[in-house]
Amino acid sequence: MIPRSQYTPAMPAKSTGYSDRPHKTVATSPCWPARLAGMLVPAHMITAPLLALAIAMPTAATWGDPWEAAAHRELDRAISPQPNYEHLSRLSALRALQDRRLKPLLVSLSTNEDPSIQIHALMGLAELTAEGRLDPARIVAADPVARQATITLGLAASRLSPGDIKHLLADTDLAADTRLRLLTALIEQGETIDPATVAAIDAADDPIVLARKAALRSHLGFDASLNALADRASRQSDDPLVQNACFEAIDQLRILPSERGLAFAASCIETDLPVGVRRYAMLLLLEQETAGASSLFANEFERTNRRRHQLDLALLLLMTRTPAPPQTLAAFGDDELLGPIGRASLHLKDNPAEALPHLETLIATGHRRSTSWILESATDWPDTMAVPLLEQILDQAVLAGLQSTASANGVEAASSLLERAPDRFRMRLRAAEDDGPEQQLLLLALLQQPAPDLLDVVNSIQRIGVGPADVLTLLVLARDSDTIETADVASLKLIAASTAASHAIRTQAAWLAVRHTGVVDDMVAALLRPAD
Repeated sequence: MIPRSQYTPAMPAKSTGYSDRPHKTVATSPCWPARLAGMLVPAHMITAPLLALAIAMPTAATWGDPWEAAAHRELDRAISPQPNYEHLSRLSALRALQDRRLKPLLVSLSTNEDPSIQIHALMGLAELTAEGRLDPARIVAADPVARQATITLGLAASRLSPGDIKHLLADTDLAADTRLRLLTALIEQGETIDPATVAAIDAADDPIVLARKAALRSHLGFDASLNALADRASRQSDDPLVQNACFEAIDQLRILPSERGLAFAASCIETDLPVGVRRYAMLLLLEQETAGASSLFANEFERTNRRRHQLDLALLLLMTRTPAPPQTLAAFGDDELLGPIGRASLHLKDNPAEALPHLETLIATGHRRSTSWILESATDWPDTMAVPLLEQILDQAVLAGLQSTASANGVEAASSLLERAPDRFRMRLRAAEDDGPEQQLLLLALLQQPAPDLLDVVNSIQRIGVGPADVLTLLVLARDSDTIETADVASLKLIAASTAASHAIRTQAAWLAVRHTGVVDDMVAALLRPAD
C-alpha cells in the first residue's frame, strides 16, 4: 500500500495541541503522532548540514584526558532535552549507528521523563533486535504520549506482531484511536476480532475517532456506520471537522476497505469538500480498482483547472498503476510532466518495463514528487528496471550538488542501490572522484546501514584531513570495524570536540571514540549518573 506520507493533499489545519515540541506539549488529538514521525527522520539523512565541518579544530597535541569531557558533553546533549530540540537529531544519529553497545543506555532512556526521548529509546531498542520488534511491556510502561506515538510508529514500520498487539490491547489506558489502530492491524495480520470490541470503544464524540470507528465497523459488515458521516459531508462540506473526519475515514478504508466504504469515497468526490479530501478519496477508489473509478477520475480532472492540482491527480495514476483514461491522456498532451506521467501509467500495471523510458523522462524534469514516488516504488520493480532509475536519480543529484534539494533523493537512491545492486554501488564508490559530491552521497548512504563487505573499498579512500568526505569515511570505518588505528581514534576525538561539525556528526564521533577507546561502560554510567 502507498503510505500516507507519500500522499500530501491540501487539507485544513488540524487543531492537535501538538506544536512539534513533544516534551513541552501533550497532544489532544489522536492524529498528532504523524507529526512526531516527521521529527524522527534519522539525522544521517540530512545532507548539506551533516557535512558542514570546518578545518579549524584543535590539534592532536592538545588532547589528553579532557577528550572524555568533550564526549560526555556531546552525548549528554543527546539524552537531555535541549531548548532548540537538537537532542532529537542527536538521538537519531545514535540510533543510525545500530550499535548493540547502545542497548544499556537505550534501556535506561526508555523510562526517561521526557516522552520524545522515550520514543527514540523504544524504537532504537527495536532496531537492535534480530526481529526488529518493539517490546510491548516497555511500551505499556511508557508515558501516555510516548506510548501512543510509539504504537503508531511501530505499526507503520511493522514492528508489532499479533501477540504484541494483543498484549497492548490489554492495557485499559490506551486512547480510543490507538485501540482502533491496533485492532485494524490485527485484522491486517490475519487475525479475527469480535465486532463488539469495536462497538464498545468510546469515541467521546471525537469526530476523528468516530470516523475511524465507523470505517472499521463498515469493514466488519455494519454498513450503516458511515451513513451519518456521508450525510454530514453532503450538507457541511465547509466544516473543517467534517473535512478532517472524512479524510480519516478514507485513511482507515485504505487499510481495510469495504463496499460501503468505497461508496462513501465516491460520494465524497461528488461533494464540495476540499480538493485534498476528494483526491484522497480518488486514491482509494483507484487502489481498489472500483468500477467507474476511471470515469470519476476523468470528471475530476476536467473539474480541476489549477495545474498543481492536475499534477497531483495525475500522480494518482502512477501511485495506483492505473492507465490514464483516453480523454484524460489526450488532455495531458505534450505537457513536460503530465505527458510522461500519462504515458508511463499505460504500462505500469501489466508491463512495467515499457514504462521505463517515460519514467526516465520524468526524472529528467527534476519534479520532486515524481522522483519521490519512483524511489518509493522501485522496491516493487525488477532490478533491470529499478537499477537504471536509481542510478539516474543519483547522477542527477551529483550534477545538482550537495546544496540542492536533489541531494536527499540522491542519498536515498544510493541507499537503495546498495541494497539492490551492491556490485554497482561498489563500482561507483571505487570510481567516484575523491572529495566529490558523488563520493559524499555514497558515503552518506553507507551511514544508513552497516556494510562490512564494503570495508575494503572504504579503506581505500584517501583521507588527508577533516574534510566532509574524510569525516564520513572515518565514521563508516569506525562503525563497521572492530578496531581502528590509534590515529583514527584521535581524529574521532577531534571531530567530537569541534564546534564546526554538525550535532549529528559530533554525537556519532563521540560515541565511536568512546567505543574504540574501550570506555563504553564508564561513559554510560557517567551519563546516567544523577546530576548533583
